[in-house]
Amino acid sequence: MDAGQKRYLEKRYEASEWHGRGQYGKRSIKGFTFAGSEVSGWKLQRVERDENMKPLFTHSLWSRGTAAAEMLSIDLWECRSIAAAHDQVFEVLANMESGEIERCPNGPGDVAFGLADTMILFARVNVVVLIRNAGSKVVVVRAVATGIDAVLVKRLRVETREKR
Repeated sequence: MDAGQKRYLEKRYEASEWHGRGQYGKRSIKGFTFAGSEVSGWKLQRVERDENMKPLFTHSLWSRGTAAAEMLSIDLWECRSIAAAHDQVFEVLANMESGEIERCPNGPGDVAFGLADTMILFARVNVVVLIRNAGSKVVVVRAVATGIDAVLVKRLRVETREKR
C-alpha cells in the first residue's frame, strides 16, 4: 500500500482515535492457532499456518450443516505489536474493493470494520482477524467474530495470569 492510500484510510476510518491503542495495552498473544473448538456450531475443515510469512498468517475454512452451503473463511495475522496489528488492518482494508466497509464502533476487538454483517475485520491486541462468507449461502458473521474475540480475550487473561 502506498503512503497516499494509507493516509486516505487513516482519515476515512479516523485512525487517530484508535491506532496503536487497545483495552489491554501492550499485552500480546503468541502462537495462536485454530484447533476446531473456537467457533461454536461450526466445523473446522482446513487450517494452514504460514510460519514464514511476516506477520505470521493462518488461513482456516469452516463449515456448518451438511450441505457445505454455509462456509466461512477466517484469516488471522499474528503481529509483533498492537500498532503493527493496526497497520495490518489497513493492509487488509486496502486490498478490499468496497467503499461500503464501515467502522463498527460496537464490534469485536479493539477496533472492527464490517460489511453488512457478511464480513468482519477486527484487531484484538496484536492479532488481526478477517471473517468472510465462503459458501453459496450468506451467513451473518457477527456472532462468530464475537466468539473468536472472546477466545482471544480468554487467552490474554490466561497468559497474563501465567506471567505473574
